[in-house]
Amino acid sequence: MSDIPQIGTQGTTGTVPIHSTDEAMEKINREMGEKTAFEEAKNKGMGYINIALTPINPDILYLVRPEIAKSAQILPFFRIGKKIRIAVVKPENQLTEQALQDLRNRGYLLNLNLASESGMKEALKIYDTEYHETHEIENVLDEETLEAYEKEIENLTQLKEKLKDVTSEEALNYINVGAIKTGASDIHYQPEEKNVMVRFRIDGVLQEIFRIERPLFENIANQIKYKAKMKLNINNVPQDGRFSFVINKRKIDVRVSAIPTEFGETFVCRLLDSRRSAFEYDKLGFQGFALDHIKKITKLTNGMVLVTGPTGSGKTTTLYSILSAFNNPEKKIITLEDPIEYNLPLISQSQINEKRGYDFANGLRAILRQDPDIIMIGEIRDLPTAETCAQASLTGHVVLTTLHTNSAVETIPRLLNMGLPPFMIAPTLSIIIAQRLVRRVCPKCGVERKLLALEKQELETAIQNIHAVSPGTKITLPEKVKKPVGCPACSHTGFAGQIAVVEVLRVDSDIKNLILNGASTAIIFDTARKKNMLTMREDGLMKMIEGITTLEEVTRMMAA
Repeated sequence: MSDIPQIGTQGTTGTVPIHSTDEAMEKINREMGEKTAFEEAKNKGMGYINIALTPINPDILYLVRPEIAKSAQILPFFRIGKKIRIAVVKPENQLTEQALQDLRNRGYLLNLNLASESGMKEALKIYDTEYHETHEIENVLDEETLEAYEKEIENLTQLKEKLKDVTSEEALNYINVGAIKTGASDIHYQPEEKNVMVRFRIDGVLQEIFRIERPLFENIANQIKYKAKMKLNINNVPQDGRFSFVINKRKIDVRVSAIPTEFGETFVCRLLDSRRSAFEYDKLGFQGFALDHIKKITKLTNGMVLVTGPTGSGKTTTLYSILSAFNNPEKKIITLEDPIEYNLPLISQSQINEKRGYDFANGLRAILRQDPDIIMIGEIRDLPTAETCAQASLTGHVVLTTLHTNSAVETIPRLLNMGLPPFMIAPTLSIIIAQRLVRRVCPKCGVERKLLALEKQELETAIQNIHAVSPGTKITLPEKVKKPVGCPACSHTGFAGQIAVVEVLRVDSDIKNLILNGASTAIIFDTARKKNMLTMREDGLMKMIEGITTLEEVTRMMAA
């Protein structure tokens, strides 16, 4: 008797149920279809996509109407600005060509990826449940942000499927490690009506990674709250917490913020590498007179150094670099932080706890009794903190701190508006550093391109202003500038890392007198310009001319 199982009635000994055989054959056919599509894509020099397993943002379905998508067998699956990745089955098909040309006529730049017919059939079912005739919210990233999909995003697409088969603790760890691999600074979990969007902030720009189902997210959210020592049964008030994980024997601290929203709690996890070292000033982005001024900070014996800029502008990194320059066994240095982001040797670092009454103002008064030479305060948030900082700087201490202002000169009216009088501001301020971050063009794939007419005109004007303000700065108009392209080294974004764009105001006797006499910010700015101060935009344009960044990045930075 043959040992080969016979097809027969389910439950009969030695037989295989008919429906099981059908499922097995269907799986084999799908795999063969994907393999055929992969080989065909390779022969045609196209990209390949297993579209049935790829997460698709429903917000971009409106680009192609359902009847056209199904008849032409095309499906948009990823978008950044005007750049769209589209899955196609038969690119030479007439209906497909017409649909693609319609998108091109609407100004879209297309990247075609070959998919199998069975995979497309499965993926197109998304139109039955997710398509809406109108869209109120369109999730579109900065048009100048280049695609960051292929290498890292493709791996994270596979990660999404893996999350379903592991514990919530393992799922959270996989996401954290994925964020570290892509160089992300933050992980955003944003619940929406039907699912939860997971985004990473990479080089200052939020990138959507994938969407997960609500039950999976709820398990991950509970794991985040458990690790961060947040209250598991509370979801209607904001909560903050902190936990850590280890990757390659390196400890990564995670600062967690949760707030209630219409569709559930949204979480932002800030990733902090506690072993990260301070940078040299020129590597941070300081050059010319700005570099000369920041180097002289270590010669101060008292006074206040303020680093200003919005959240995520690199203020803390600059402060840590200044602290490292001060740091030696002969100096007593104490910091008051919220939170402690990086551990520094020989320095006493103190974490505030506002729930227990240990805020910046009270903490500052306490650490002054520790006989410090240098004090770093994470941020001036209120008048009591500002007053104590000013008093400390007047009594023989160097105070390093931050403030949220748009420019160096605007720091002065900001302190006045907080209630600090001019007679306290003038003698205490020593240096004000305003900064933003721009992305660096990837050195491995960036290419040169010719200047456009409008760019040339703007750069010529900027160079004239720079030479007028800072005659010692040598800069010439280039014929070509760098253009981001994208490669595996930069996750196909075209950018790798960030650099600070800065302006430095040295508060000398002339500026102090203007503050005491109530001079306007315009007069203070004009005086600072006469003393060689370049603006952040001018510093950014200099970095563009040097091939470090792009005009689009400088414009984006100034608009932030």
